Amino acid sequence: MIQGKRLAATAALISAVLMVGAVACKSAEIADPTPVLTPKITPASSAQPTKPAATTAATSAATSAATSAATSAATSAATAEATKSSETPSSGGGTKLTIVASNIVFDKSSLSAPAGKISIEIDNKDGGVPHNIHVYKGKDASSESLGMTPLNAGPTKDTLELTLEKGEYYYQCDVHPTTMTGKLTVN
Repeated sequence: MIQGKRLAATAALISAVLMVGAVACKSAEIADPTPVLTPKITPASSAQPTKPAATTAATSAATSAATSAATSAATSAATAEATKSSETPSSGGGTKLTIVASNIVFDKSSLSAPAGKISIEIDNKDGGVPHNIHVYKGKDASSESLGMTPLNAGPTKDTLELTLEKGEYYYQCDVHPTTMTGKLTVN
């Protein structure tokens, strides 16, 4: 009966490893980068079941690969979208605003500027943490997107150039939309 339980537990672990490996391959859209090791099952002389080390290592490696691939794909997609929808910074006139991203919050929850050309610089001081600024026409992120900076891990600075009419606008960091938000008032 103990051997039956060990065999069932080992089979469950192998199934989990194979499933995690398949998810890693599918999310990265590449061939399986993590070899799955099949543990050798040998009868133990004690009544205590043992955990095969090879299964634990394979599970850990597959989980790490899947997490890394998913994070990389999401960051690349968001950066590509940001680059596509951002305007090219101009060198003349307008109002320059600066917002600092530090400890996963913006230093200002409201900004204001006169109508016309507005340059918003995001100074990301969070080392290794990606931030951006995304501006919407309206009071929340369900409104029309007007532009955004690329997602970049700090420390870094990026600038968004916009021409805005009088009104209220919403801004957020796309990675941290619950803690990094604010209102831009254009007079």
